[in-house]
Amino acid sequence: MALPDDIIKRLHQSFSGADREAAIALLDNARLHDGSPPEPRLQRCALIAAKGSLEQLHYYVKLLALDFRDVIVAGEYESVDGKSVRVRDLSGSF
Repeated sequence: MALPDDIIKRLHQSFSGADREAAIALLDNARLHDGSPPEPRLQRCALIAAKGSLEQLHYYVKLLALDFRDVIVAGEYESVDGKSVRVRDLSGSF
């Protein structure tokens, strides 16, 4: 499955060199609990949650297979005054 252009662009901005190729491979090979590929929203969430860390991206890609909702929370929500608040909508392109 080919990654959408906006995700490829963000990967190039967030990772360099060998990490970039590894990050692309991680997202391209990501799977949900049923073995299906995640929709772009979930890939964007994992990418944002990783904050440029290949180790964190690996963590969130693995988490997609366990419970994708946790990846959505990590990518789209932040804690504001002790409450989880949606601060971005990653269902569309970056």
